[in-house]
Amino acid sequence: MKKLAYLALAALAPALLWQPALADSKKKAAPAEQQGEKKPEDKAAYESPFPTKANWLLTSANGKSPPVDAFMVIDDTFRGTGNSGCNTWSATLYPIKGHHLAMGPVAMTKKTCTPEVNEFEKLFLTVLHTGPVWDLQGSTLTVKSQYGTLVFDRGL
Repeated sequence: MKKLAYLALAALAPALLWQPALADSKKKAAPAEQQGEKKPEDKAAYESPFPTKANWLLTSANGKSPPVDAFMVIDDTFRGTGNSGCNTWSATLYPIKGHHLAMGPVAMTKKTCTPEVNEFEKLFLTVLHTGPVWDLQGSTLTVKSQYGTLVFDRGL
């Protein structure tokens, strides 16, 4: 009978030793909540809403008017589609920490374009694909990366 009591005590010992430590951690967390202290704000929080469900017409690329019409649309599932001057494209576009934009693999048509349009298209897609920062001010969306700046206006 003594052996059975020792085995039961040995089995319960870890749980009994753990319980005071668990109670201490709850006591430490409770005062901050009771005093009404706010948790530190998450740096990944977005100050403005991500620009979905809108047609964005490119008005400026690196401060210059684009040589051709280009646009993009981002739906509420973060699927981006558009025209980069010559070719149409489709890719996942979603917000990440600090107003950055991440672009997944791009599906694109392969039309032949003029050298000027090819250069512009390369700039357009490179800016989107290199983790740019986005900023929405009214109806103007600015997308900026180390490779350039694209400025869009909300279309109809």
